[in-house]
Amino acid sequence: MTLTRQIEAAVGDTVEVSGRRVGDPGRRGEILEVLDGDEHAHYRVRWEDGHETVLYPGEATTFRRREPSPVPIADELVGFLREAGVEFEVLPHRRTTTAAAEAAVLGVLPQLVAKTLVLRDDAGARLRAVLPATSRVDLAKLAAAVGAASVALVGEAELLKGYPEFELGAVPPFAGEDEPVVVDRRLAEVDHVVLEAGVHDTSLRLRTEDLLTVANAQLADIAEDTSR
Repeated sequence: MTLTRQIEAAVGDTVEVSGRRVGDPGRRGEILEVLDGDEHAHYRVRWEDGHETVLYPGEATTFRRREPSPVPIADELVGFLREAGVEFEVLPHRRTTTAAAEAAVLGVLPQLVAKTLVLRDDAGARLRAVLPATSRVDLAKLAAAVGAASVALVGEAELLKGYPEFELGAVPPFAGEDEPVVVDRRLAEVDHVVLEAGVHDTSLRLRTEDLLTVANAQLADIAEDTSR
């Protein structure tokens, strides 16, 4: 039997266990406790579905460090919105790493939670796309909306380098770099939206019309057609 090299992780780090079959999305969770008393490192983990288990990591396990933020991100975005004069709510919650998990922990419908994706067009310019947690971006539709030949999602390395003030995967649709923002038209069908405040343990709720204003966003149909 081949022993997997044990990697030390700490409380607050993210753990990912890849799927064993093609198409299996795997699991992601947060380390709540590092357990002692065994020669093999193991951890108490809260998974995105809310369940907690004790995990002994193996070859399919990846840890991601929770890096301390160089600035109080949520406070910075709160200041941004206050300066803009819009009404909003701050929603602290346990740490989540997907928009769907964010909706679950806050007890709101997934279609009311907005996720922000960062992409790059064929000319090399970055842009942000905002969609409901229940939707997937249609790259062709988004490219047409911004008048580009093509667009592609940026990788984690570029996200870390381009947005050091935000946690990985928690870039908001406003503040930070001055980039075009496209909001999917489905979000215009709801009065309020919830989005991450640059970190994975605090969200903001504001009117959709205010989101469009403060982000100087374009409204377009950019989600995949679920009827296909």
